[in-house]
Amino acid sequence: MYEFACVNGHKTLRLVVYETTSLMCECGEESHRTLSAPYFRLEGWSGSFPTAHAKFDKSHQDKLKSERKLNS
Repeated sequence: MYEFACVNGHKTLRLVVYETTSLMCECGEESHRTLSAPYFRLEGWSGSFPTAHAKFDKSHQDKLKSERKLNS
């Protein structure tokens, strides 16, 4: 997946082979491949995925509840 931009400011994401450096924009101008940051989402404090942290937290809370029940 690469991002392309033309001189008119249009940006397009396309799945192309690595060697492709330019293609025709929908406005008729030639668009060139640009360097763009990848998009992904990580948990802010741990670096793990948000769903993994939520799953760990729920299992940890369930374990604490069962231990408290056994000890009372």
